[in-house]
Amino acid sequence: MKLLEQVSLLFQEGKSDKVYEVDLLEVSPGQCVVNFRYGRSGTALKDGSKTPVPVSQAEAKRVFDKLVQSKLDSGYVRGGAPGTPASPPVPRTPAPPPPTVEAPAGTSPRERVLLEQLQQEAQARRWFRRATVRAQPRDLERVIWRLGELRVRAAEPLLLPMLERATPLRAYCVAAALGRLGSEASVSALGRLYANASTPDMVRRIATEALLRLSDESTRADFRRDVVGKLPPALREPARGGDAEPFGKALDAWLASGKEEAVDVLEPLYLVDSETVRPALLRVLRTVPFTLRAVRVLRHLFKAAEYRYDGEVFGLIAWRYEKERHLRLSHPRGYTRETRTYLRRRVWRTLRRLGELERPEFVKMAVGVLLAFNDADAVPVRTTGWGRDQKQWDVWWPYWAFNQLLYRESSRYEPLENSLAFRCLGAYRPGDKAPDVREEAFPKLWERTPAGLLHLLDESGCAPVHDFASRALRACPDFLAKLDVDAVAMLLERPYVSTARLGFELASQRLDARREPRALLLAVARSSYPPARQQAFRWMDEVRHSLIEDTGFIAGLATARHADTRAYAANLVRGSVLSEQAVRTLVGRLVAALLSLKEKEDGPLATDVARVVLAALGPVSRAVGLEVVRDLLAHPMPEVQELGGELLLRRELRTEPVPEDLLLLLVQSEHAPLRALGLRLLALLSESEATLLAQEDLLTRLATSRVADVRAAVRPLLGRLLAASPSAGARVVEALLGALLRRRLPEGVPAHVAALLSGELAPALAALPVETAWRLLESEDADAQTVGAELLARHGAVLTVDVPRAVKLAGHDVLAVREWAWRWLEAHVPEVRAELSTAVGLLDSRWDDARAFGFRYFRERFAPEDFSLEVLVSVADSVRKDVQAFGRDMLTRSFREEDGPTLLLRLSEHPAPAVQLFATNYLDRFARGNPALVEQLTPYFTRVLSQVNKGRVARQRVLGFLQREGRSTEASGRVAMEVLHRMSATIAIEHRAAALEAMLSIARAQPSIPVPFHVRPVEVRRAV
Repeated sequence: MKLLEQVSLLFQEGKSDKVYEVDLLEVSPGQCVVNFRYGRSGTALKDGSKTPVPVSQAEAKRVFDKLVQSKLDSGYVRGGAPGTPASPPVPRTPAPPPPTVEAPAGTSPRERVLLEQLQQEAQARRWFRRATVRAQPRDLERVIWRLGELRVRAAEPLLLPMLERATPLRAYCVAAALGRLGSEASVSALGRLYANASTPDMVRRIATEALLRLSDESTRADFRRDVVGKLPPALREPARGGDAEPFGKALDAWLASGKEEAVDVLEPLYLVDSETVRPALLRVLRTVPFTLRAVRVLRHLFKAAEYRYDGEVFGLIAWRYEKERHLRLSHPRGYTRETRTYLRRRVWRTLRRLGELERPEFVKMAVGVLLAFNDADAVPVRTTGWGRDQKQWDVWWPYWAFNQLLYRESSRYEPLENSLAFRCLGAYRPGDKAPDVREEAFPKLWERTPAGLLHLLDESGCAPVHDFASRALRACPDFLAKLDVDAVAMLLERPYVSTARLGFELASQRLDARREPRALLLAVARSSYPPARQQAFRWMDEVRHSLIEDTGFIAGLATARHADTRAYAANLVRGSVLSEQAVRTLVGRLVAALLSLKEKEDGPLATDVARVVLAALGPVSRAVGLEVVRDLLAHPMPEVQELGGELLLRRELRTEPVPEDLLLLLVQSEHAPLRALGLRLLALLSESEATLLAQEDLLTRLATSRVADVRAAVRPLLGRLLAASPSAGARVVEALLGALLRRRLPEGVPAHVAALLSGELAPALAALPVETAWRLLESEDADAQTVGAELLARHGAVLTVDVPRAVKLAGHDVLAVREWAWRWLEAHVPEVRAELSTAVGLLDSRWDDARAFGFRYFRERFAPEDFSLEVLVSVADSVRKDVQAFGRDMLTRSFREEDGPTLLLRLSEHPAPAVQLFATNYLDRFARGNPALVEQLTPYFTRVLSQVNKGRVARQRVLGFLQREGRSTEASGRVAMEVLHRMSATIAIEHRAAALEAMLSIARAQPSIPVPFHVRPVEVRRAV
């Protein structure tokens, strides 16, 4: 290894005494490394290397020189050879002094001092200060920031060199200052800062803003196109378009994706800040949730808006800082209580500095802050303390910057610096009359820019802002004198008394004896200030004759926000005779106004406008075409639809038929008054027989309407239709029956249809085919069954009925149908006897009265010999207990000896305990001595003996029977032994002994039968 070059560097300042040694070493031909050592003088130095692997000699030399130069730049000086005692450092040859900047003429004393401080710092060495250089009274960063605020252009040559080795904070301040005071030279320096990959993010952001401020419009447009090209694909194309609405939807979808980083897109969007992007951005700034990530993004936007003097964005975010509580997070960059307090203070500090500097941007920024608030932000009045210490807090007390702007010079409120709130002062109480004096901060600045006050009055939705702005605007008479009619009209129509009163004062000065200009008179009549409207009514009465043909003026009155103005318009139209042309024009204007309404709160307005339309048209409505009526009926507001209905009612129905879709739209409306109009129209259409017959399909549809009053109104019309044309009535009945059978009618409609068919349309039922009655009776719908019962009652005498159908009807859900079937059965006993197996199905009906009829009917009308064994067993096999009992009784009455074994087997298959017990009556009679039958009954014996806590008598009878039969024959004994052995392991303990005893008894009687257990003798134990 060969040492090619070595440098020893020293740093001494105060108590600091450091050494830094750098070696350039050749490790192999053409391959070198750069090593270094560092530490305090006189101590063991620490080793390191700038080249982890050998590099070429040229590359190693470049690394070596760069490392040495970086240390020299940071204050080190060259020393002696390594290892030798350090000699006092020799100062470097000073660099050429920076240019001396002379303050230009007209510079204020404050700016001169700031320039001197900056120049002293530029001339001073970083580590060796000259005696002629005084210590700065404030941080250099504050000096730089203040120079930028004051736009002292003479500071640019001093600031540009500072960017080379500045700390991030100083670079941030220098870049911000250059953006406000710089020239073309600053653009180059800021461009290098922006392009440098090592520039911290916060410095890059402020450099971006500074470059945008200094660049020309074409450069800014190119930059914004580049930013748009880097947006997410979902936002890129909407942002390039010219329509703000699609972009707003795309941004909402992007933010609703649930991704935490989705909110980051707001920063590049603010750089774009085009007419397409800005509306959605402003809306999102007001509503985006305050998460940790959103707080960081909003803070960046807040600083950018502050730098741009973008009052709208600045005010929105300032409003969020006032409204949002701090986040309960321990994150150092989170929205903590201290951070929120700092940001709220900063809002007012920014405004105060602009005001103190008398910058025109003050009004722009203040307007943005004030416009962010509206009446909904008011809080409840608050009272604290007791007795003499009681304090009052008005409804706007929590908002620091808001109160500072409006009440900084007020004698009724006092600011509390610690809590950043305003409270009532002295004897003033919330709700007391405000003094007629100026209370805002920096009133002269507002008077210099009265357009800002007018902007507040035009867009603000906050009462105290209107009180302040209208009072301040009165101090600008020259500006008020130049306002045009539209501006005065705007003041008059604002919903705040203070603003409307100002507009009324201006209008009173401008209206001449003929009450011209007419637009201003209309604005007074539409004013939110009641005295202004009353005066306007008196003025209009004076020139009433000249107003009546001015349809635009009358339409303006009719569409006013206030009911008394609309009432005046209606009275004016009713008391005047308008020409045909005036009527058409006025109605056209009013209909257009109605169709433009969208809010539910506009219902009273729509009602009053409709009254004016009807008053203008008079009794005939030919001036309004059917297409206009269709548009009115299609409007979402019921009040507008009512006008369409009224216009249809006024048509000449004989010559101008009403389309069925419009009539249906009226009568099926959810709005009751509109339905009433439709029903009135329907009644008018049905006055003539021809028109009534033409409405057949419509009446059929309305008979099944969801709305009860529509169905009720149609019933008499259907009766008239049937009387006018039986064939039409039959078609209606057929359609209604089809709808009833399909079971798709709304709730309540089937009952209505059934009542209609049984009432007004009952005469048409006679023509129905027989199958229709059966379909109705077999339907699962109760109302259809009711209609079927009606048909059965009317035409049952001529219907052909067989036994299966009669039995089915005898258990029908409708009582009248059941009673009809019972009468038929009583009258047709021979036919029932022939099909008795089918007839006994009546006993399985779910209706008690039907089963009771069946029990009586079969007992009284049929002899025991009429019932076959199969019929009796089918009755006994029923799952109903009363039917089982009836079956057992019938078996007893109709028993035949030859059917005994079969009956026993059939009864043994039934699971009901009562039937099982009944079967035991036949065991000894038919199974004794019959081993084959005993074996067939094995499942029956097992079921009976397996029952727990029921069937005790049956169990005892079966056990006794098995014991007796087992002793009598070997075959029966084997069957009994098998059943008893199986059951002895499963039955309850109390019955096990009886089973064992029975098995022992059988074993003694039949020794050839093996016993499934061992008998052990009882052990006898004797006492000793």
